[in-house]
Amino acid sequence: MNGFPHLDEVSAQQYLGHTFGEDATSMQLFRDFILDFYQKEGRAFAWRDTSDPYRILLSEVMLQQTQTSRVEPKYQTFLELWPTFEALAASSLESLLAQWKGLGYNRRALNLRKSAQMTEQWGWTIPNDIQQILSLPGVGKSTSAAILCFCYNEKAVYLETNVRRVLLTCFFPEETEVPDKKLETLLVKLSYLNDDMKTWYYALMDYGVLLKNLLPNANTRSAHYTKQSKFENSNRQIRGLLIHILSDTGPKSLHRLYSLLPSFEEERILSCLSQLEKEGFVQENEAEYRIKRE
Repeated sequence: MNGFPHLDEVSAQQYLGHTFGEDATSMQLFRDFILDFYQKEGRAFAWRDTSDPYRILLSEVMLQQTQTSRVEPKYQTFLELWPTFEALAASSLESLLAQWKGLGYNRRALNLRKSAQMTEQWGWTIPNDIQQILSLPGVGKSTSAAILCFCYNEKAVYLETNVRRVLLTCFFPEETEVPDKKLETLLVKLSYLNDDMKTWYYALMDYGVLLKNLLPNANTRSAHYTKQSKFENSNRQIRGLLIHILSDTGPKSLHRLYSLLPSFEEERILSCLSQLEKEGFVQENEAEYRIKRE
């Protein structure tokens, strides 16, 4: 069951139906419950065995809206090809996008490479400084908190989708439109009950994955919930196909790209190419489009 080696749907029932109050005693019971679950059923991933800022950022960027089963082989491939920030900074965009194929949201790969290039000013690492971390492209509250917690054991508020699911299920089972601010306040209080922030958040995330497998999506009760738009026949699909074609098979004329994507209107393909140019993915040269070279 999604990487839990000892659980099936029957044995997992013992971990359902637990709710807690926001008083000190209840929060301590919640902490003990979550850590006990993790000790018995926690999943193992390579990125959980490191505090290296490069490996933590790489895993966090890859894991955004992507299943761990798809991330694991890509994570290992990236470390083999580009084991450090310095190595990734020197990579070509074409080779990077070719290896990123299958993870989706290609902008994440572009931002990851830009971030690697920025770390030169810090000696090819990421310092324990929230403002500098947030200056990295594509790094927001969640990713910056992950770096602080997993690299430096800081008591940062790491509110990602699985953590949110746990808090909504265990503390606010009947409430709707629950704001993140309320959950963040709760996470601050819980952080003072934990000395090992890495273990704490990995435990919360794993319990959240278990809840996702067994219960209706509690995240729909978040005040910030939005349903993900369909991928099929979207501009996101066209953009991804264009990047895959150009990175896998080289430069193409506009006419050739039209012929390779017959299911989509020419106007939409051209519009997506224009967006990709503006964002630094592709460039037009001698009537052909190619992955941008530097």
